[in-house]
Amino acid sequence: MSSLSGHAGAHAVAVAQRYGVTAMFTLSGGHVFPLYDGAVKADPPLRLVDVRHEQTAVFAAEGTARLTRTPGLAVVTAGPGVTNSVSAVTSAWFNGAPVVVLGGRAPDHQWGRGALQEMDHVPLLAPVTKRSWTEHATAAVAASVDEAFRLATSPHRGPVFCDFPLEAIYGEATVDFPDNAWYVPAQPDGDDVARIAALLATARRPLLVLGSDVWLGGAEVAARTCAETLRLPVIANGQARGVLPGGHSLLASRARSLAFAEADLVIVAGVPLDFRLRYGSFGPKEAPASVVHVADSPGGIATHCQLAASASGDLSLFFIALIEACGARPAGDMEWLAQLRGTARAAIAADTPLLESEATPVHPMRVYGELLRQLDDDAVVVGDGGDFVSFAGRLIEPAFPGRWLDPGPYGCLGTGLGYATAARLAHPASQVVLMLGDGAAGLSLMDVDTLVRHDLPVVMIVGNNSAWGLEKAPMQALYGYDVAADLRQETRYDEVVRALGGAGEMVTRPGDIAAALRRAFDASVPYLINVITDVRAEYPRATTGV
Repeated sequence: MSSLSGHAGAHAVAVAQRYGVTAMFTLSGGHVFPLYDGAVKADPPLRLVDVRHEQTAVFAAEGTARLTRTPGLAVVTAGPGVTNSVSAVTSAWFNGAPVVVLGGRAPDHQWGRGALQEMDHVPLLAPVTKRSWTEHATAAVAASVDEAFRLATSPHRGPVFCDFPLEAIYGEATVDFPDNAWYVPAQPDGDDVARIAALLATARRPLLVLGSDVWLGGAEVAARTCAETLRLPVIANGQARGVLPGGHSLLASRARSLAFAEADLVIVAGVPLDFRLRYGSFGPKEAPASVVHVADSPGGIATHCQLAASASGDLSLFFIALIEACGARPAGDMEWLAQLRGTARAAIAADTPLLESEATPVHPMRVYGELLRQLDDDAVVVGDGGDFVSFAGRLIEPAFPGRWLDPGPYGCLGTGLGYATAARLAHPASQVVLMLGDGAAGLSLMDVDTLVRHDLPVVMIVGNNSAWGLEKAPMQALYGYDVAADLRQETRYDEVVRALGGAGEMVTRPGDIAAALRRAFDASVPYLINVITDVRAEYPRATTGV
């Protein structure tokens, strides 16, 4: 066993690097200087990415975790540094992202006397983390940071918070390097798998729904093999998008409504049965579908709806076991698969007029019609917005998993610049495209400064309809009018980016979008295309989330 010497900040960085951490996202604060010193003097050094708001630091750490499947690290200073991060930590909690947030804390020897930024952060973070605690002893900082990373990366994954009083993080000690304690994959119960296989044997209209934990748990290859072996139609949610690439014969995402309404067996793996999945209610009202829920840990199994079966454990092992239990025989009627394919083809064909629309103001679909022609297969697409980004979710089917990021079920806007920062660092040779609603742009656009200072070129496209579109139309439908839903007409978000050292332009005509995209992809700096879109072009939403 090797030992660690020096101040506790160096101990913490050494432990983080053992878990694969390559970047520390932060906003400067004196309470956490030793962590910076540890990063700079580490061998190799740990990259420091300093941002303009602590939420961006945590969103970047979350984006790193979700794109690379290695834990993300954010460091925030005491008091407002921690409180500014809470929404982003909550987003990581909802998304099951392995994120470690290390915080500064007022000194123990002054506690209770009103020291600068003195407050107890732990109760604030406890409800939205796997664990939240204070480490008071310098000699125990390394062990606590190791515990934080171990917890964050063990299923079900999620954020962990630990803060350190000044004496603890500035103090020096020589300590043993913590022992390795890697996660051992949990084998799903064989009887549970057998029950699911028996349900598949009698199902005529089965459906497999894949969620983000399939990607985060490294189960994408096993999931695809299972779907293809058993000939199961698939709907992919979140970061499972791309497990089956766009155009795959089993991908039924564009026939989602029909699939949910007519299936007689729905197997949901790696995603909660929440509002996105009708709370687990599928099939015809007169003959509801049997529902199977599969999660990476027992605590993830739904308890609010009736399940025909369930299983928990490593998702790769589950899919492999299910293939074996089914004898590698196709499930369901081929007519069902053909029906879903036909519906999906019709939906795609119906999009063509709007993808090519010449309307002014620009219809949001035209933006995507042009973007799809220029996207590379390995592009990373980030969504941060309401209606405008909902079109992205409908139209963009990644060629590979792990190439799509959106705020997830918590729906926290302002994720975009942090996620885009993470995407550019994770995939330096790929296109990175950030789709922003104009409302969401106002929550994080200042962090273009971060992209510029750290030489991280990203293409940003703002769908600028001068409104909170996701709220404007529903309020009009409820009350016949709307308030607090309008933004300034034709705000020049592109000029904001230019002022921060990037580049950009405003587009008002559909015929100008393609050339603007080419200029953006060719640029060596962050580039924002500010497209004036039609506020009347609402996304045809199937759920309100209520």
